[in-house]
Amino acid sequence: MRQLAASVDGDAAGVALLRRFVRLLALVLYYVVTSRIGLKWSSGTGIGALLNRLLVRHIFASCGQRVNIRPGVYFGGGANISIGDDSMLGADAIIGAAAPVNIGSDVLMGPQVIIYTSNHGTRKGTPMRLQPFELVPVTIGNDVWVGARCIILAGVTIGDGAILAAGSVVTKDVPANAIVGGVPARIIGHRS
Repeated sequence: MRQLAASVDGDAAGVALLRRFVRLLALVLYYVVTSRIGLKWSSGTGIGALLNRLLVRHIFASCGQRVNIRPGVYFGGGANISIGDDSMLGADAIIGAAAPVNIGSDVLMGPQVIIYTSNHGTRKGTPMRLQPFELVPVTIGNDVWVGARCIILAGVTIGDGAILAAGSVVTKDVPANAIVGGVPARIIGHRS
């Protein structure tokens, strides 16, 4: 019985090691090669888009069908990112996913969107460089449009159907079907 248990443990360790190797290889290929390919990006059918889609399946925690990752997207190690079907990360987006980032289906992101899941503490009496990091997830619902250069801060939840105007700094939760804009973002309308 012990030999069988040791064999199963050895097999599980081998599978885990293989998965880590494949994930590391996918990360290297993404950052060195495919994140720089920009052929036919708008349709999501070009060689770069297809390769990115294949690679992020091994990098992200979960990845839906027909995901479109545009050139230059940076997501660090990517292990805390989940993205739904038919969603797009715009060119040169930055996703700082120290905590989980959950992106729904049918989400469109413009270029240079930034998502943060961490922030420094702010206790008085402790130098800023010594403050502990606070890690809080970000959740983006389904059918959301995030405009160019929008910044989404740690702990924010974006409701289904919301629109975030270009250049907005989103510091608080956004209700479903709301249209927000400004710095900091506030509700400026609702989808009809």
